[in-house]
Amino acid sequence: MRLISFALFAAAACSNASAEPPAKPRATLSVTKLDPAQGDSEGGTYVRIVGAGFIAEGPRNLKVYFGARAGTVVRFVNDREVIVQAPAGKVGEAVDVQCVFDPGGAMKLAKAFTFVDKAKN
Repeated sequence: MRLISFALFAAAACSNASAEPPAKPRATLSVTKLDPAQGDSEGGTYVRIVGAGFIAEGPRNLKVYFGARAGTVVRFVNDREVIVQAPAGKVGEAVDVQCVFDPGGAMKLAKAFTFVDKAKN
């Protein structure tokens, strides 16, 4: 009886030893802030989008909209940061910024960016 119990214990130990290590938790895709939160109404302001899960699980396509106007994705810095170039807009207009990840879906920061007249500042 002891020999059978030992054999079962040994078999269980071996089967656990060959099991794959537990999977790492997935980074939740999120967008949390913009820096800076305002830019030139003529366009061209470089904006840092901060969040998480941008590239950890592989490449993603990204489109960024400042209101109805598309920005230009410059580069993914790392898993938590993307640099985009803002389009032109109307002075004083505060717009939603929508990030559309593929795969991943759309995320919006409400009234997160304001167009200003840099010539007056």
